[in-house]
Amino acid sequence: MERDHDSWQARLPAELQAHVFWPVRVESHHDDGVPASKWRGYDALGQLCYYRHHYAQWDYSFDDEDEPCMRMLRSESFEAWRCLNGQWLRRVQAVEGPGQCGSGAHDGGFEVVPPQQIPRL
Repeated sequence: MERDHDSWQARLPAELQAHVFWPVRVESHHDDGVPASKWRGYDALGQLCYYRHHYAQWDYSFDDEDEPCMRMLRSESFEAWRCLNGQWLRRVQAVEGPGQCGSGAHDGGFEVVPPQQIPRL
């Protein structure tokens, strides 16, 4: 699973960085069994100001020749930054594997959302 310690602004365009709180501390949690990763960033007052998660779900099965194989069912990357006005800027990117309804890559782009739409756990 992804364990690189990218900085919180790696996927945030430079022109938007002045409009969000900058974390002074970032925690990360990884579960290789799923595989999934989660990052939380906190400002100088200890309040959540950055959130990111990534997961992938795989199907283990057999191909037409009864050989073991893996295929990705879905994956999601979710990233959000708390704006100076209290709203959140988020971006959700998802991939649905073959055979899934609506299969393919989806990118919601950057959108401003209320705090209630940001995961806390």
